[in-house]
Amino acid sequence: MMMFVAAATMFFAACSKKDDVKPTTAGDNQMIYNGKTYQGVAQGSIQDGYGDLSCFSETDNLFFVIECHIENLTSSYTYDLTKADPDHGLHIHAIAEGPSVQGDDFLDLRYQNSPSLWYFLNGENVSNASAFTSGTAVATLNADKIILELNGTLVNGKPLSFRIVVPRD
Repeated sequence: MMMFVAAATMFFAACSKKDDVKPTTAGDNQMIYNGKTYQGVAQGSIQDGYGDLSCFSETDNLFFVIECHIENLTSSYTYDLTKADPDHGLHIHAIAEGPSVQGDDFLDLRYQNSPSLWYFLNGENVSNASAFTSGTAVATLNADKIILELNGTLVNGKPLSFRIVVPRD
C-alpha cells in the first residue's frame, strides 16, 4: 500500500510540473520559429498613427527579417491573429532562409488582417483565411518606444513568436 501511495504521489507531482510549462516567448528583437531562435537588430518609425517596424540579421549563413506595418496605432492594442480587423490593420512579412536554415525551419510568411484576412506561407497563397490557428499580437506605443509582440501557432502547426522593440524618434 505504501508503494502505491508513493507511486501516485510521484505521478501527480510529475503531471503538475508538466502543466507548468509555458509557451516560449521571444526576447527583445528576436524571432522564435519552430523552436529555433533568430536574433536581430530593430528599427522603426511612427507617423500619423502608422507604425513601421523591422528586425533583421544576416549572420551565420542565414537571413531573417520581420517587417510589420501597424495601422491606427494607439497606446496599446491586442490583435486576435485568427480574425479580420478592418479598424486596426496589421501586416507582417517574416522570412528565415539561408544555407544554415534547414527545411523545417524555412519560413516565408506574409499575413494581413485588414481589410480582410489573407496569407502567403511557404508558397501557399490563401485568401479569406488566417495563417494562424491561434494567437495574439500586442502593439504598444509609449513615450519612449514602440513594441510589437506576437505569439501564435501557424496553420502548418509550427509555433511562431517574435518581439520587436524600437526607440521612438
